Amino acid sequence: MSGLFLNFYQVDIPTKITSIISVDYSSYASKETFSALKDKFPNLSFYRDNDKILIWEKNESKELPPNCKRIEIDFAEKAKILSKILERAIIDFAENKGYRVFKNKHSNSWEILSSKDILNKDIEGLVVNRIVHFAPCFFSKENKLLLGFSLSTSLKNSFSWSKAEFEKYGIDIKGLKGDEERIFANRQSLKRFLETKGATTKYDQIVNEENKNSKAFSVIDVFYKWLDKNKAEIRFPFELSLNSISKKYLPFENELIKSEIIGKPQRYFYSNRKNTQGLKYYDQMVKTYQPYSLELYQNKQINIGIICPSEYQGETEGFIKKIEAKLKEVFHFNSLSFYFKTTITKDLESYKDVIYDEKLLECDLIYIIVNELQEKLSPRNSPYFVCKAKFIGNGIPTQDIQIETIRQNLNAFTMTNIALNSYAKLGGTAWTIEKEDKLKDELVIGIGSTLSENGQFVLGIAQVFHNDGRYMTGDCSPLSSFENYAENLENHLFKTLKPLVEEMNQSGTFRLIFHLFKSASAEYEIKAINGLKERLSDYNFEFALVHLAYGHNFRLYYNDGKSEINQGTYIQLSKYTALLHFVSKSDLPLKIDLDKRSTFTSLFYIAKQIYWFSHLSHRSYMPSKRTVTIMYPSLMAKMTEELKKVDGWDYERLKAVSEKLWFI
Repeated sequence: MSGLFLNFYQVDIPTKITSIISVDYSSYASKETFSALKDKFPNLSFYRDNDKILIWEKNESKELPPNCKRIEIDFAEKAKILSKILERAIIDFAENKGYRVFKNKHSNSWEILSSKDILNKDIEGLVVNRIVHFAPCFFSKENKLLLGFSLSTSLKNSFSWSKAEFEKYGIDIKGLKGDEERIFANRQSLKRFLETKGATTKYDQIVNEENKNSKAFSVIDVFYKWLDKNKAEIRFPFELSLNSISKKYLPFENELIKSEIIGKPQRYFYSNRKNTQGLKYYDQMVKTYQPYSLELYQNKQINIGIICPSEYQGETEGFIKKIEAKLKEVFHFNSLSFYFKTTITKDLESYKDVIYDEKLLECDLIYIIVNELQEKLSPRNSPYFVCKAKFIGNGIPTQDIQIETIRQNLNAFTMTNIALNSYAKLGGTAWTIEKEDKLKDELVIGIGSTLSENGQFVLGIAQVFHNDGRYMTGDCSPLSSFENYAENLENHLFKTLKPLVEEMNQSGTFRLIFHLFKSASAEYEIKAINGLKERLSDYNFEFALVHLAYGHNFRLYYNDGKSEINQGTYIQLSKYTALLHFVSKSDLPLKIDLDKRSTFTSLFYIAKQIYWFSHLSHRSYMPSKRTVTIMYPSLMAKMTEELKKVDGWDYERLKAVSEKLWFI
């Protein structure tokens, strides 16, 4: 049995001071001129280093751009340049060996595509190829440079059939994305293709086997061994050479990279009770120790409405009896009433006919019963979104329930999660997590994003949480584009934080920790923080800007992928970068990057807080893969973008439900 493996392969390249060709960056400062330069000299590699563009030859070509000159470079002090040279050398080697290689547009990784079909032609019309993802990386720890690369793997689906062949074999292509000749193998088209051919089970069996962690480890291990065996053939410029490629299990020598375990937080329930009886399941804990906000709802009359097509009435009545029992049992409601309103048909107009019912407008929460196809309709044609837009304007949160879920999957797990969602949307807090007493008051601010219909980023700004996880404000206003992001962030933070800090801070310094979906920049977050400092000049605060992301190439395996990884596994790669593992069966950790301009830089403390916050999701009792500080504003932004498409929708209506988790 082997231990914990991080897919970082360290390389040894002896370095020296050498002469390298360069040209002034100012001559090619625009994207167009730099692209033209690279197109004109395809046999050269280019790398920008501040005000210079460094150049080296891919082959024996001696043709160079005009106005070149030579400068001295000490590669021992230029890790970025050495990493780029390593990247280019390995990618060129793979291409020369006949592999198809593509640069990933959204990361610094490369995709090296195998030509082998893992389906072995068992499903005619569909091909699944293996991809190895390669990314260069380096870390500086305790004055020692760790240079190398990471390897991961995934599967790529593609159809070998043309559109004409789809139609020939009776597969409906209506609504499927593609070009003039081909259908793209996205989730929708793949599902329809497999269902039509009756090949879903066969496909799932093969792909599930290929996606096992042990298989992924085996694939990248074979690729690493291939590179190591052929390292003498990997050509480097400047007489550099690749002495070795090392595969090491953690910890590294002198514990330069090691793993630690962050323990799970204690959950607190009504009157700060905790699990003293050793209960295993979280819903049982809420039931036994009572929800944190018990006093707000225990004796309050709660009215829940149901809008349901008449043909679904029988099944839905059964669901209502089950959800009533679950809400009373787990959340200790004493006074629950349900108001049932049926629609004549399933079309949008029938739903519209009932949404102005006076008794519905007196409800605290409304269930909208829809089918799977209705969920896929555009918001302006969707019964769910039209109903949600109407009721939110009246301060009433809604929850959609698919009739397919009611008919097929109404097990204890599903009912438990629906009940938890309902309690959160009513404004309830089922539990909080422990907090550590600190010398300074602290607020955690999450900024998430979604994509608009035209592909532009829309930001959900400033979800504010107390450090015990209590959701302090649900106001996501204003939604922002990058054009007005800095100004909106500053204004919103000032409006939100000033009354909070006045209430909690008599003297001294408080702390703001920003959880960001993107890297921080001087143009946006730093600018907003500087403006906030001026406007809160009577107070002192320190801050941390933390980028949380899964779009990276690091993976973790235990026992070569045969065993699960401990939740809470923490690996610090450098002073400002760490990995944090959430899901034991997954190989993908969260990458945490702390911005160097932060004035609070306690990375382990921040990672622990992020992990603890993952235990706060009120979509499920189980810890979330994404911390709620990023997930909640992203969900809110996405839902709001959809609501904006409903005719007559007014964004200001969200103020009526700003203190409830209406979007989960």
